[in-house]
Amino acid sequence: MGSRTAHSAFMRAAALLAALLGMPWAGLSVARAAEPQIRSIDIEVTLHRDGSASFTEDWDVTVTEGTEWYLVRQNLDGMEVSGLSVTDETGRRYADIGEWDIDRSMAEKAGKSGIRHSGDGVELCWGVGGYGDHRYSVSYRMSRVVRALDDYDYLHMQLVSPGLSSAPQAVAVSIGCDFAQLDTASVRAWGFGFAGECSFSDGRVIYSGTEPFRHESSVIALLRFDKGLFSPTAGEAGSFDEVLDRALEGSDYEDDGPAFAVIILIMLAAFLIPILLTVAARAVRRRQILGMKPKDVGWCRDIPFRGSLAESAYVCTELGLAQKRDTIAAALILRMIHLGILNIGKDSRGRVELSFTGRRPAEDDRVALGLYEMMREASGSDSVLQEKEFSKWAKKHLSKVAAWTKLCGRQGLRALAADGYATKSGRFLPEGQAEARKLAGLKNFLLDFSLTGEREAAEVSLWKEYLVFGALLGIADKVAEQLRDIRPELFTEAQEYDYPTLEQVILRSMLLSRAITNSSQAYAAQKAGRSSGLGGGTSFGGGGGFRGGGFGGGSR
Repeated sequence: MGSRTAHSAFMRAAALLAALLGMPWAGLSVARAAEPQIRSIDIEVTLHRDGSASFTEDWDVTVTEGTEWYLVRQNLDGMEVSGLSVTDETGRRYADIGEWDIDRSMAEKAGKSGIRHSGDGVELCWGVGGYGDHRYSVSYRMSRVVRALDDYDYLHMQLVSPGLSSAPQAVAVSIGCDFAQLDTASVRAWGFGFAGECSFSDGRVIYSGTEPFRHESSVIALLRFDKGLFSPTAGEAGSFDEVLDRALEGSDYEDDGPAFAVIILIMLAAFLIPILLTVAARAVRRRQILGMKPKDVGWCRDIPFRGSLAESAYVCTELGLAQKRDTIAAALILRMIHLGILNIGKDSRGRVELSFTGRRPAEDDRVALGLYEMMREASGSDSVLQEKEFSKWAKKHLSKVAAWTKLCGRQGLRALAADGYATKSGRFLPEGQAEARKLAGLKNFLLDFSLTGEREAAEVSLWKEYLVFGALLGIADKVAEQLRDIRPELFTEAQEYDYPTLEQVILRSMLLSRAITNSSQAYAAQKAGRSSGLGGGTSFGGGGGFRGGGFGGGSR
């Protein structure tokens, strides 16, 4: 009897323990072992003719703490929020209970949503339901989003607030309207609070990040509409310029205003200032760099600037020795192949592919390392840079590519000054002039060495450098052709692969250089136009005067 009683007590205790382990809190320690995350926020705003707007926000998150999720909508200034609806990844629609009580338990909040009024705004709230991965879809409507001014109508809202419980990994905002296309014919757009891009696409204004969001990042949209597009129910006295001036305070758009004006002035000046003045100025600059007239430079077979591509590229640009820009990229690729940093392979169709051997450029060679890292990122998970892969990547990373091209110029001049070839302001010293003449003379030699009687053997390493500098000067194909014709046995020894393969390698390197030039020019065009609201990069600072935002949000 006693043993059966003891056994029964044991079984009851075991059952109680099993029940306790099955309770919701049993999984908390496991769930909380995961990191809280906001993987992505996608917001779609649809504007209506009366100036109201419908919002749909999709949040892909990992919840590890708190009992609810909330969005802040403060500083409403007459805007009203209504029609809150929340669904989760299961398709379950949460019950709208009206006024939200943050002190309720997790179980009481589960499957419910509501609006909490606080101060001069509201918080849109719902129960997290449980810890782990969730996808919440939130929709609501706001009145008086578009406001009338004396000269234009406008929208100025903070759509993603700073201070979220976790910094979002990706954010995208799309703004359109249900009765017209939003394009540059009648709309201008600016973005603040984050590093990213603002663009017009398919009748909508798109905001997207180009860098990871930080804790203090936000998304502030400012849109200007021509009169007649909307019939807003709310308005205020004043001009859009006043709104824009306030928003631009503290932004890096302010840096673009003068730059944009300078571009306009330069375009006008092109018709007013005689072209001969420009030609004369360039001639003076070239003569200062060379220490003589360019036509008096002979040919030289020596490698200039002790092989420094950064220094040589700076001089090449200043002298106009290459017809195309950013040829340093092609030269660096050939050198990285020669150094065993890049490997040449071919795909099933015989097209050249570049792969990474595991070696890297020297850490102090910021120019080579920067190009290497861009190529590595463009190659994707397989670490094989295939045809057109870099050009596609470059189109999506305009600012990063443009920053690298600027780095090339800065590093080139710094190296010239450090080596005693030029002053920090770019005035060339006698030693630098001698090296510059070597570079100009090397181009003459490489173009004509089949006619110079230079038939004697040269070191293999020197011929490799001739190809590298040929790429820098934009004539690598001509150098390779002459080397093959004059010394075919030396060509094979120098390259370790056949001539058709080298032709493909040179072409690939030239196309990559062209992709860099195209992306840099596209970025410059964006910067020139973005202050005028035609799209382009956003500004992390500025954006003052917005409505509808606040601080905080996420799990609580």
